[in-house]
Amino acid sequence: MLKTLFHPWKHLELYEAYRTSGAGSRVFFLLAGLALAFSLTSLVQAACGHFPAVPVILPLGLENYFFWQALLMIPWVMASWLVASLVSRSMLSLLARNQVSFKPVLVWHVLSFSVFLFWLWLPHLLTAVLYLLGMSQKEWVDLISSPGWFQTLYLVFLVLAVGGGWLALSASLVKRKLTRNWVSILVASLSYLLWLGLVFILLR
Repeated sequence: MLKTLFHPWKHLELYEAYRTSGAGSRVFFLLAGLALAFSLTSLVQAACGHFPAVPVILPLGLENYFFWQALLMIPWVMASWLVASLVSRSMLSLLARNQVSFKPVLVWHVLSFSVFLFWLWLPHLLTAVLYLLGMSQKEWVDLISSPGWFQTLYLVFLVLAVGGGWLALSASLVKRKLTRNWVSILVASLSYLLWLGLVFILLR
């Protein structure tokens, strides 16, 4: 599973290894486990009485937002993955040379999205730890807003999350040779953008 997170350009090979070993279904638990990790760090923020630092989209009270985020995170992530995979499969069915099975599409997406969630969770974890150590939300906002080690680290994790997930999905579709390379990259990019949009509706 560590190769899934740290070698996003090898996900097609990992998929083949999981499939032949009969472990393909286990990768779904990786995505659910990362969503659970977000739920736990969200509960820490809720227990510390903090509010989202950016405007929210869902009609949830600011006072209890992180509690609701913790509660909804797992079903929201899994539903977003299914929707993005379904859209990707639909596009591939129209554009690919041969019929594409839904199961490998699900696995390619779960591997890609797991990379995204892992790297994005690390700053979420760091924030939760700082809150547990007594940092106030105002101090955290000042820290993230000012150029320095924390802001740089936060941006690096964000780039690794977004870039790593996109690279993983694009590489899987291109290597699978379902259609022309630029079409595979386009399908990967559109389904990945859909995933990002759905996740960030909830995640703060």
